Amino acid sequence: MRNAGEVLVLLAAVCLIGGCLGAPAPLSTGGGITPIDLPEPPGAYTLTEALLELDLLGAEGGLNVTGTTVHQVLASGVDLDGQATSWVLGLRDGEEVRWLAFGITGWKEITLPAPLPAEEVDITAIIPPEDLLRSQDEVLSPVMNRLGADTVEIALAEGVYSVTIHSDAGLESFVFQADSGEVIA
Repeated sequence: MRNAGEVLVLLAAVCLIGGCLGAPAPLSTGGGITPIDLPEPPGAYTLTEALLELDLLGAEGGLNVTGTTVHQVLASGVDLDGQATSWVLGLRDGEEVRWLAFGITGWKEITLPAPLPAEEVDITAIIPPEDLLRSQDEVLSPVMNRLGADTVEIALAEGVYSVTIHSDAGLESFVFQADSGEVIA
């Protein structure tokens, strides 16, 4: 059996946690919706930031990508600052194809039954997606406004960026040189 001191300490802890020692909550006088504080939406990252996270993960003994080559980069929910809600890398590890995805939970290996383009993407020789999108703002923004889209999808392979804008109002795609950012007609 608990002594009176223990009971008082437990009661005080419950009151502090439950808020019974603070100011009383206002009484509801009618129906309606009770506001709830939701957590912030997951962060968005540029490809450069996501790749830094992959390097850090590798240094900590996580995913080992030593000896792999990048053959494709995919992103969804990309804003014109180049921040995406998810990034996917298509890697070749010898003869093996590997797919890595980066999102709210960080980097993880995924199964994706898709072939890889033959040509390697040299990440150091391309314009980062965030720089490409900022430099092409005058091309992309009017289409995004017309279609009512806030984000784009990006595919990088074979030395070319494909940027797709889609919404219920339609779809438009643009193709850019990955090393220069020039529009490909």
